[in-house]
Amino acid sequence: MDNDPNRYNANALGEIKTLNYAMLQSPHNTTLPKDAPVKELKFTLTGNMNRYVWSMDNKILSETDKIPVKKGEVLRITIYNNSMMRHPMHLHGFDFRVINGKGEKSPLKNVLDIMPMETDTIEFLANEEGDWFFHCHILYHMMAGMNRVFEVGDYKNPYLPDKAKAYKELQRESNMPHFMAQNDFATNGNDGEAMLMNARYQLGTEWRLGYNSMHGYEVETHLGRYIGKMQWFMPFVGFDWRYRKMGEDEHEKNIFGQINKKDTRRAFSVGFMYTLPMLVNFQAEVYHDGIVRLQLMREDIPISKRLRGGFMVNTDLEYMGELRYIINKNIGIRTHYDSDMGFGVGLALTY
Repeated sequence: MDNDPNRYNANALGEIKTLNYAMLQSPHNTTLPKDAPVKELKFTLTGNMNRYVWSMDNKILSETDKIPVKKGEVLRITIYNNSMMRHPMHLHGFDFRVINGKGEKSPLKNVLDIMPMETDTIEFLANEEGDWFFHCHILYHMMAGMNRVFEVGDYKNPYLPDKAKAYKELQRESNMPHFMAQNDFATNGNDGEAMLMNARYQLGTEWRLGYNSMHGYEVETHLGRYIGKMQWFMPFVGFDWRYRKMGEDEHEKNIFGQINKKDTRRAFSVGFMYTLPMLVNFQAEVYHDGIVRLQLMREDIPISKRLRGGFMVNTDLEYMGELRYIINKNIGIRTHYDSDMGFGVGLALTY
């Protein structure tokens, strides 16, 4: 018989217990005053892991007012986590009861880690005046907008003479714009993009710059707003400038039979982008000259720990496929084939 203590023992797994909030019990009675009025609130924790935007009830702090609470009220809050990430929700100023089936001995906490697709209920007596912050304790979730402020009573604070101004500053901090850019310096041209965005809006520019007029040059700019609970849908307006030297009898023709015979094209557009399953982006765009373009694209397809893939195909009969090897967060090696610019290998820089 093998008595090796390091040997894997499947039977031992049955003896392992996973700790959870249902096991917690207070050593004393934690019930709240029965004669106190009860204010019930419900929050759904929402967000988009791909864009890394986090909210409550699909609203970030900059889109909401403080939540008024009368001093002496019992605040009973039901929270549903409608995301695939955990959110440890933290309340300033109070310990709250976690309603976990222990009745009078429900445990007291000030942070409750809410698992994906889980619903929890907490309650506390709002007996201290002030503006109390309620937020996800993962700080980059909090800064992205997953937070609220409970205003208990009409308090006066000599250290905070202008409460409205202070709240606006807090709202601004939870919706700061951020910028990113990347460019591939390749053997067949420069291929890159830059984006300025916040929780709702995105201003993006893409460019494909060949090394000669036959490969062409193109810059596309779109300004859009993400809408919907999961932010999969973004209507936008755009502008497309492109130049490619074509022969006398040469022209560009899309799958709808629409023809472009101009070397230089300047066109305004309206359209939308929708994220399909598997994070494939579907983009539909109509230009002011009537030309329609539909496109499927996905970047950053994980192949291995450091290898990523990507593709693009559209109704202008353009297509692209790529592989990128990640050296670090700012540098990678990229190889791709583009229907306009051909095959290329280069250094990809990301900021």
